[in-house]
Amino acid sequence: MIITKTPFRMSFFGGGTDMESFFNKYGGAVLSMTIKKYCYVTMRYLPRLFIQASEISY
Repeated sequence: MIITKTPFRMSFFGGGTDMESFFNKYGGAVLSMTIKKYCYVTMRYLPRLFIQASEISY
């Protein structure tokens, strides 16, 4: 089982700069920050009784 504690992030601008055709022509910049709130994410492999091989919950 894998458990992570991930902070929430807020992005203010930078959307679209991850598209290669855009940032090759114009460059790119991103401004983001984290806040003091967290999300816990767990992942585990399920027994063979289930159709799915793994489960992710948050």
